[in-house]
Amino acid sequence: MFRLYVDEVGTDDIVNVDEDNHRYLSLTGIAMEVSHSRDELEPKFNWMKAEIFDHDPDEPLIFHRRKIMNRKGSFKVLNDPIIRQRFDKALLRTIEVCEYAVITALIDKRAMLRKDQWNNKHPYHYLMEVLVEKYAQFLERKGGIGDIMPEGRMNPKDSQLQTAFEAIRENGTYFVGSKRIKARIPSHHLKFRYKPQNIAGLQFADLLAHPSHMTIREQMGHDVTIGKFCAQVRTHLMDQKYDRSNTGKVLGFGMKWLP
Repeated sequence: MFRLYVDEVGTDDIVNVDEDNHRYLSLTGIAMEVSHSRDELEPKFNWMKAEIFDHDPDEPLIFHRRKIMNRKGSFKVLNDPIIRQRFDKALLRTIEVCEYAVITALIDKRAMLRKDQWNNKHPYHYLMEVLVEKYAQFLERKGGIGDIMPEGRMNPKDSQLQTAFEAIRENGTYFVGSKRIKARIPSHHLKFRYKPQNIAGLQFADLLAHPSHMTIREQMGHDVTIGKFCAQVRTHLMDQKYDRSNTGKVLGFGMKWLP
């Protein structure tokens, strides 16, 4: 039994798309066996939280990339370069040894808005369709079934995404029909969860989504800055963690950009 933990980078609006910060949106899914998340990922995160951050177990520490980068609150200890190095080493080791596949789909909203046939599409829902398609194909290759757990946004967007997901299951996609999707993703419902619920898989998706977003933009030939830590994550993604075909092809499997 697999689970796809999903997080986004960017916004799903279609305004100010000439600005780089608003132009691109990506969804990253981390496909992992539920038992592996429970038995491997969560214990590794708990060890880091206890040994590096000495957190209060009754006030769970939630890994959030933006807060880690800002080094505020519980993450202020990362201002100590020795502690920061210890955390980076432990996190990179977790990224390397855990068993999972990354699927990231990225959309250039400005370019897509210029396509007449895309006028009525919703960027987030469009990318979710791509993720569902690629995830179903991944599950077919693994001979497994799975469900999908997005990080909820606590507003009508969750119910709208659920409606879009139901339509994807009923109608299928251009490459994967409804019957194949339903066979591999049996549940009608997305398993929305939220940051305070301390879901290790969603925190993992949060930590990997931005490096994957930047990696894809680099592959697209964009002039982006890849920091040292992001470059190390990129190496693991490209070498082994992006989903790939049986012949090792990543583009179109673990990595997809539109148009």
